[in-house]
Amino acid sequence: MNTQNTYMNDSTLPWYDDRVKTVSDGTYNNAKRIYCVGFDTPKKLFGYLGSKVWKQDAAKRAAAIITYNSLFRGVRENAMFIGPTGCGKTHIWRCLKELFPDRIEIVDGSNITSEGWSGDKKWNSLLQSPVFCSGERAILVIDEADKMLAPKYSSNAENVSQRIASEGLKLMEGTVADIKSGSVSYKVDTSKISFVLCGAYSNKAEEIARNSNNGSSIGFGAVPGAAKAYDRPLTQQDLIEYGVMPEFMGRIQQIVNLQPMTLDDYYKIACSKCGPVRHVQEQYKVKIRMTKNRRRELAENAFKTGLGIRGMENRIRQLVDDALFDNCNRRYLEI
Repeated sequence: MNTQNTYMNDSTLPWYDDRVKTVSDGTYNNAKRIYCVGFDTPKKLFGYLGSKVWKQDAAKRAAAIITYNSLFRGVRENAMFIGPTGCGKTHIWRCLKELFPDRIEIVDGSNITSEGWSGDKKWNSLLQSPVFCSGERAILVIDEADKMLAPKYSSNAENVSQRIASEGLKLMEGTVADIKSGSVSYKVDTSKISFVLCGAYSNKAEEIARNSNNGSSIGFGAVPGAAKAYDRPLTQQDLIEYGVMPEFMGRIQQIVNLQPMTLDDYYKIACSKCGPVRHVQEQYKVKIRMTKNRRRELAENAFKTGLGIRGMENRIRQLVDDALFDNCNRRYLEI
């Protein structure tokens, strides 16, 4: 299947004054931008994610539908993707961004600050990317959104996170935002943008597990098979109890819960076609053979520490770097 992106020539894009950008309405003269060839239905997008992301079929299906509706049908949908660190919630969107680099933007939401507070990252600054300048349909993925929405109090007892959330309401509802980047000003119609917020909400997931167990899963009284964090999907009410404003949750059309990775998952994914070994091989242009003992070691570390696949990949990189130190021309490695 041809996965190469086919785009219009850059000469068809609007030209801008040095001081003020005039953003088009998304329809260019005589032609429209062609999206990634071969991935123009939800099923095809889902199939693509299947080759890139381990398990999480429900989340991959939801992401495929959101992407198709947003970019091909013009149907706007805001969603939350919730799950523990390393489960693949952000990785799903990174894979889709590979297909649509000029339609999907991923940003870190952990350090967003309120207007009037110190810090360069505000809600409007998230729209400074060229992805949103064309006026075409787009998707903004906000990673670590739970840190942005978690209750935080100032010295005068003001809940700063609610203030931050309030400033995002109009953007998520759909408005024309005035954006300034350096000396350049332009407008962005956020009604053409789908907002996807990814977060762990681990404190709430653990609280739900504790309440389900009534304390029986702790210490010598632990009960085998007791509820664990994320066993039950987080609901809209859970997130409101966590501290998210009801008005903010009212802008979210869908909550997508992802499952935690098991020790067996980490062992199997290590050398799978969508695993970290494959990724490092592609980057280093080497063939890597991993021993069973090493594979087990990496899986156990990823599971116990909570570092997940990122931790596995970082460790594999270290091992490859060590192996290449003595002979950087090697094309086959055993680790």
